[in-house]
Amino acid sequence: MTRKELKETILKERNGYPCLKTRAERVYALLCQDRDYYTFTYQKYLRKTEYYSERKNSFFGRIGYIYWKNKKNRLGRIMCIDMGEGAFEPGLYIGHAGIIVGSSKIGKNCKLHGQNCIGSNVTIGDDCELWVGAKVIGPCKLGNNVTVAAGAVVVDSFEEDGITLAGVPAKRIK
Repeated sequence: MTRKELKETILKERNGYPCLKTRAERVYALLCQDRDYYTFTYQKYLRKTEYYSERKNSFFGRIGYIYWKNKKNRLGRIMCIDMGEGAFEPGLYIGHAGIIVGSSKIGKNCKLHGQNCIGSNVTIGDDCELWVGAKVIGPCKLGNNVTVAAGAVVVDSFEEDGITLAGVPAKRIK
């Protein structure tokens, strides 16, 4: 990732939050301690950590990595969010806190609505949405445009595109 790509990714993700598009809206959100301000700040720290993790071979790269990872982890502990570097493609949206992501690969424009758990060895396609309390655990794959309903627990692979999963364990409902 280049510095230009980092800035583009951060801008794209910030524009996913309706109340953070302009500078005045961001200042207002900060003053009001709006949830979206802090979830986006966590995302920004995550992206900067990813940027510097690719540059850990240099002295300044290591310093930058440690600095941004520290900031990300401190805010993440407050918000109950834990995500490793490199899991998400650009376009991530975090609706609420309480998200745990293991060593997984998640595609572009993923929306997490809170209280989600994505385990290790999970691959999720582009434009997927996990509603409140949805869990994807175990070694499984989800296709593109998949919606996981609130409270669903996905333990099997569903590689079809454009489906909706619900239930415990999750089954295709649409």
